[in-house]
Amino acid sequence: MLHPVRIAATSALFLLALLVPAGAETLAPTALNSLTTPPNISAAPVMDQHGRVIGTNARIQTDHEGKPAALAFTARSGTTIVLGAAAVSFDGSVLVADSEQPQIAALTAPPALRTAVN
Repeated sequence: MLHPVRIAATSALFLLALLVPAGAETLAPTALNSLTTPPNISAAPVMDQHGRVIGTNARIQTDHEGKPAALAFTARSGTTIVLGAAAVSFDGSVLVADSEQPQIAALTAPPALRTAVN
């Protein structure tokens, strides 16, 4: 006869093994300008530092050595925003823009309160 504690422990380990994706690797966020080559990503989401999607990657401009120098992305409003690579981090699948940059602050600012006077 199997002991109930042993059954519970085995079941918990089995469920844990199912929840953890096999071979999943995560990359620590890295400044885009610290990479030696631009990541091979097209239409990757661009997020602000609060996790809100603010656009999609249009292209990564490189310098004369082939290192990322700037990111151009299409904001949700349809405008193209260009940021220096130092203001963008990359975690392997998502680009994260520095929310302190004026272009990003303008995208994520709450809408101005409009009244009949203004």
